[in-house]
Amino acid sequence: MISRNPRRRRTLLASAVLAAATLFAGVAPAVQAAPEARSDVFIRDNTSDVGFEPSTGSLYSSPDIRVCFSATVLCATDDPIVQGSTAYIHVTLNNPGPYGDGLEKGTLQVYYTKQGTVAQWSSQWNYIGSATNVSVPYGTKRVVIPWKVPIGSHFCLLARWLSPTDLPTEGLSTSTNARKNNNIGWHNVNAVPFKIKIPVLRPIVFGWDGPDPTAVGDIVFTQPGRPFTGPGRITIDLGPDLAARWRAGGAKGEGIERVGETELAIVNPQQARISGLTFKSGEQVDARLSFTAGDEAAGGQYTVHVTQVDQHGEEVGGVEYRLTEARQ
Repeated sequence: MISRNPRRRRTLLASAVLAAATLFAGVAPAVQAAPEARSDVFIRDNTSDVGFEPSTGSLYSSPDIRVCFSATVLCATDDPIVQGSTAYIHVTLNNPGPYGDGLEKGTLQVYYTKQGTVAQWSSQWNYIGSATNVSVPYGTKRVVIPWKVPIGSHFCLLARWLSPTDLPTEGLSTSTNARKNNNIGWHNVNAVPFKIKIPVLRPIVFGWDGPDPTAVGDIVFTQPGRPFTGPGRITIDLGPDLAARWRAGGAKGEGIERVGETELAIVNPQQARISGLTFKSGEQVDARLSFTAGDEAAGGQYTVHVTQVDQHGEEVGGVEYRLTEARQ
């Protein structure tokens, strides 16, 4: 049972605020009268999330957002998408959260961006579609939005819930927006089918989405559960730009091994860290990951988290990679 808290996050005059927010996001606003009861639908940031703001724990792999081949059947984990195909984004809405007990009706919006740890709101997000006039009863409701997958096959997703009494307060930082608003869910999950001894490449971008002109941070690799490092091999090609920044910062890190001019291998499965990287606000710097499975990886399932943290150790964002052997 979800606990209640009589505290209100914010008091909103529905028509004017909703019109401004939805118009900004590219959705035509509807004139609605202010409801009598406060409502609080939420999208979980992680499996422990019950809607409190700010949330705690991981924020970039929302379990309430899933990408599937089917519009009617919820897949157990994300299906690997293919450019040019139609995928279906399943978003689970939870009602009520801790800040309201009214029945909810509103709009669900979904966006995508390049696979990576950061993206500034809203300039670096692309609109996919929305479902309007959605009624959310007590409990949960799953909403499905079709998506014609664009060029490329590795993306991050963002879901936003807007209603007359439940609008997000947003700034440039996607991570801050997701942490402080329970009606925003961020889903950076990539399904990685692998074949034995054949490298699988995945692009990834790092950067800084906050308002400060620059930020210094680390890239951290963790592997909960059975580690892929050992049965397999993980490397990251920083590219010339990011590699130069790393060397300028003293080439610091742990659990890594330099294997090329711009390439590092992840050698510690518990935690590996690339430290002292400097980013300017709003930039996204390209890098590339490589996952190569050995014979011992056959039949296994693995999870690898690539997380960016700032100079204070606070999570900026990340990507969760779910590796399984490809079906023959």
